Amino acid sequence: MTLFRISPGSWLAFFSLAFSLPFFSPAPAFSADTEGRAVFNLGYDDNVYDDTSNQKKGDFLYRMVLEGRTLISLPQTLALSGSLWNGAEFFTREESENRLRQKLSLRLGSENRFLAAFLKGTLEGSFFPWKENCYYFKPGTEFSLARNLSPVFRASLALNYQYFDYHPEADLSYQFLVYSGLIESRIREDLRAELSGAETRRWNEGLAHIRDQQNNLDWADFTRDDLVDEFSLALAYSPRYLLRAAYHFQTGTSNSYGLSFRTHRMSLTFSYPLPTKTIFHLFGVIQVKKYSGLGTYTIWAEDRRIILADEQDENLNAINVRVEQKINKHLSLQLNYNRYSNEFSRSRPYSKNLFFLGVRFGT
Repeated sequence: MTLFRISPGSWLAFFSLAFSLPFFSPAPAFSADTEGRAVFNLGYDDNVYDDTSNQKKGDFLYRMVLEGRTLISLPQTLALSGSLWNGAEFFTREESENRLRQKLSLRLGSENRFLAAFLKGTLEGSFFPWKENCYYFKPGTEFSLARNLSPVFRASLALNYQYFDYHPEADLSYQFLVYSGLIESRIREDLRAELSGAETRRWNEGLAHIRDQQNNLDWADFTRDDLVDEFSLALAYSPRYLLRAAYHFQTGTSNSYGLSFRTHRMSLTFSYPLPTKTIFHLFGVIQVKKYSGLGTYTIWAEDRRIILADEQDENLNAINVRVEQKINKHLSLQLNYNRYSNEFSRSRPYSKNLFFLGVRFGT
């Protein structure tokens, strides 16, 4: 089922026009703040192809990120902000996995002491130059409202639509609509609590699965539709460091056999400033996801796990560690370690370790 579909060229034209408006409009008074950063990393990936067998291939790689942000304050309490993110990843031997990624976003907002309203548009794309016709586009838009209920309570509502257009496998394309709400409470100056809920409706381009009369899995004559409800609770403590713990619960129903599920996910974020201008960051996720029939929903091809965009895996645990040493106001050194694994999954064992050493320039 396709609600509507806009070509990537139309989205790029829209963003190009929108970005140029502030510079050519006759508005007499506005202020603009701009910042940017560049990150260059040399690293090692011990499982380039996300393999689940004992034939994992590792390789050294280079990663580069260029990012720019602009905030323009307009009359009548309006603010326009935009950002452009460009990333590149190149392997020394496994060139087929080389990738370019871009993300463009534009947000128009208005805020006063009673209410804040924001309209945001995004366009994300990823390209694999050494693969024939392999890329995806992900345009989206979001409208949100926020209101201070009291000096310590703030509530917000959001409506988000995105379309994931994947090539060459069109059946893996989908679109989704998310309704979400959030209540924040500042218990005290260094302690904050968050309670949120969301409902996601996802329409897939590919067909659903059914059980035939012989109890075998077969394709249905209708497309797959999913409905996901989510509840989350988070607590953040930030005296001179940051400690944030969160719990997420998801329940999903699908018209495709075996793909209804329940998920429990716990995450922990810790950031601590060490002496000599050193910052330590830690992020960890433990996730347990159980499907109603198939046990797991992952796309397999010759023992290789295919991970698309930011969907990752259904039972993917992660730990990310970063140590950043500031040299001066605009320069810092970074050491990163990332591990992904599926200890709580009933599917084939999977693990991936990434090591990076890099430098960061910018504000």
